[in-house]
Formats: sequence, C-alpha cells, structure tokens
Amino acid sequence: MTPFDLIVIGSGSAGLSAVEAAKEAGAKTVAIVESAKRLGGECPNWGCVPTKAILRSMEVLLAARRGAIFGLRIPSINIDFPLMMRRKEQIVDQLTGHKRIEKIITQLGATLIRGEACFVNKNEIEVAGHRYSAKRFVIATGSETFVPPIPGLKEAGFSTSEDTVKLKKIPASCVIVGGGPIGVEVAQMLAPLGTKVVIVEFMDHLLPREDEEIAAVVKDSFIKQKIHILTGTKTMAVKKAGKEFIVSVAPAQGGKEKHLKTNLIIIATGKRPLVSHLGLEKVGVKLNERGMPILNPYLQTTNPAVYVAGDASGQMLFTHVAHMQGEVAGTNAITGNKKISDLSVIPRGTFCIPEVGSVGLTEAEARQKGYAVGIGKVSYASFGKALVSREMEGLVKIVVDKKTKAVLGGHIVGDDAAEIIHEIALAMYAKIPYTSIAEMIHAYPTYAEAIGAAAYSAGQDI
Repeated sequence: MTPFDLIVIGSGSAGLSAVEAAKEAGAKTVAIVESAKRLGGECPNWGCVPTKAILRSMEVLLAARRGAIFGLRIPSINIDFPLMMRRKEQIVDQLTGHKRIEKIITQLGATLIRGEACFVNKNEIEVAGHRYSAKRFVIATGSETFVPPIPGLKEAGFSTSEDTVKLKKIPASCVIVGGGPIGVEVAQMLAPLGTKVVIVEFMDHLLPREDEEIAAVVKDSFIKQKIHILTGTKTMAVKKAGKEFIVSVAPAQGGKEKHLKTNLIIIATGKRPLVSHLGLEKVGVKLNERGMPILNPYLQTTNPAVYVAGDASGQMLFTHVAHMQGEVAGTNAITGNKKISDLSVIPRGTFCIPEVGSVGLTEAEARQKGYAVGIGKVSYASFGKALVSREMEGLVKIVVDKKTKAVLGGHIVGDDAAEIIHEIALAMYAKIPYTSIAEMIHAYPTYAEAIGAAAYSAGQDI
C-alpha cells in the first residue's frame, strides 16, 4: 500500500486545520481519522458552542428579569427547558450536522477513515482492523476531563461539562468541583434556572488563572446570583445516598469537614491530553510527568515523524489555539520545520455573567518575573455605555512595563469583555506602547473607552 503523505488523527479544529495546511503546503495524499460518530471534535459538539448557546439563553433570562429598570413591565417569564435545549441542538447541527464536516474533508481532497487509531510501528497505525501507513503524522485527538483521585467518586458516579449540555431536566441542586473557567460557566448555565449551585475550589480564589481583582468581581456577582462559593476548599470524599450524593469538603489547609447533599456532582478540575490510547510508546513519542507530549517549538515530538496540535499538546486548551497549532503542525509535517507555535499573545474569554476577557500576564505574574510593573485600571461604572446599559459590574485592568512602556497583560471583567480584550491583545502583538493606547481616540459611548482610560491611568502610576 502506498503510504499517505500525512495522516491526521482527530477531526476537531486542530485536525481540520492541519489537513488544510498540509494540502496547501503541497501534500498529495492526506487522511484524517475520527472515532466519534459526529465529526468536528469537542468545541462545536459538546464544548464551547453548545455551552455558549445555553449561556446566551441565561443572558436573555437575566436581562428579562431586570426589565423594570429599563421601563419594561414583563408580567411573567416562563422557562421552557426542552425548547432551550432544542435551540442548542439546532445550533450544533448547523456546524456539524448534515455531513457538513464530511463535505469539507471531501472538498480538501482528503480521505476520511472511521475508527480509533493506534500506532503499531513508526510508520503505521491500525484503525478498525486495517493498517494505514504515512510519512508523517499529526496527533489532534483533543483532551479529556481530569478526574481527581477523590475517595468514592468513581464508585458514586459523576458528571462532566459534556453531560451538562445533554441534561433532560433542570437539577434541583449541583456541586461543581473546580472553580476554573469550565466550573464557572457550568454554574452560570444552571443557577439562573433555579438550581442551587455550590462551587468547590481548592485554590484561594475563583478563576485561579485570572487576576485576583477580576476574579473578585465575578465572585461578588455570583454571590448576588445566590451561587455558593467555597474557595481554599478540598473535596475529601463522595458517596451515593439513594438518588443523591454526599460530598464531603474541608478547608485546604486543614479543618473541620462539612457535608454537602446534592442531586448532581460535576467534575470541572481541568483537562488533560487524550493520548493514552494511541500506543505512543511504540513509536518513541515521550510524555512528560503530566502526561503531555514533549514538543519542540515546531510541535514535533521526540519522534521526528510525529507532530501534535491542539488540546492534545496540553499547552493552551482553546479552539483558536488549536486552529493555529493545526496549521503549524500540518505545514511543518510537509515542508519541514518552518513555523513555530507562538503562544505569547493568546486572548481568552470566560463567558460567565459578568464576562471575563484576558491576555498576557497578571499583575502578580509580572511582579514575579521582575518587571517594573505599572498598573492602570478603571471601573465600567465611570463610563456612559455602562450607565445606559446598566451593566455597572465591570473593571478594566492593564499591566505595563514602566521602563519599556510595553503592554504585559490586560484583564477585563464586564459586559463584552471577551470582545474588547482584543484591543489590548493587538497592542501586545504589534508591540504598541501603552502610551499610544492612551492617546488614541476611542468612540463614545463604548466599553472600549475604558481601555484608553486604563492605559492613561497606567501612565499616572509611574
């Protein structure tokens, strides 16, 4: 059998991007392998797209409940949960239904192979009892939920964010283990529906990856939404009690246990590369102590014929990063190592209410790295856009280097935060000094005005 120029394992954002890049780079024969019934990977099928569809419903619901402050008398608001979930499914179908991804693969001139892949030697994989060989491989198999070793958890059973988008009815109560982006978004999907939500987070503040001041605004909002938050708290054990769960928790630094009774337990403690089933040990692909493939800047593994892209790399688990890395890996696999995976400026969003948008270093990280840190920050409440929209919960914070005037990071919480963070990201990417942001005229009334004001404020921090 004539070997393929490239075989890509996984049909998500990284995989499809790798196929397209490889064909553009001159590959004649490319195959893509997928074991899931529906192509497209996590994001459009059970991740970011369906969760954001549900979160949009929550935004509308919460806005309707606040109708009176806009002079609107809304006599009653009825939640039609089945209709809400059908809307979500319709959106997913538009992206991955009706063989849309299959048609894209055909248009790219690639071969689709169905089944789960496993390496049998350095040049071959086996899929559904058949062997396929290639000159190069790109692994784009995504990630899976990291399940912590909590006593009794596996025996009692648990759910993940993937299960949340498949719920048939609204749960009366829910304990979410993990207060990062996934846990926070799940809480936001359930609490407005009337679910009694408790978030248990081991670290000292919610959204531990985010700047503490930004996370504090989210926490205050969640408390107003009657979401109970236990930070600095360890989940000690889980057991089943009839149709309910008993979750035992205690202060992370030691202290008295307490027991939470709940109808649903969701594990949101992060993700890890989904690569254990691939037989990588047979082909000399080494993993680090965290189970992540060891990669060079070109996304090449310790086996020069094998590249890794997207969540499977274990680096930054975002769809936009997966798309970029797929392009890098697909190109390098065909042309040689010419492109690098640059993760220095990666904007991100957490779609709770209020929304969070971030890029670059937090204040604490910048100080730890020894920069001459300058901080600029302003509240949304100071600006006309927030006054007319009545979205007063908001903060824009910019982290700069006082010596070079470089922007080191930006952190926003408030309405449209994940949109307007891109102005700060562009300044970082193009190496525009924060003084230029401060001088640029921003349209009135917009939330983006706050970015200019924060940059000006950073100048006063010298």
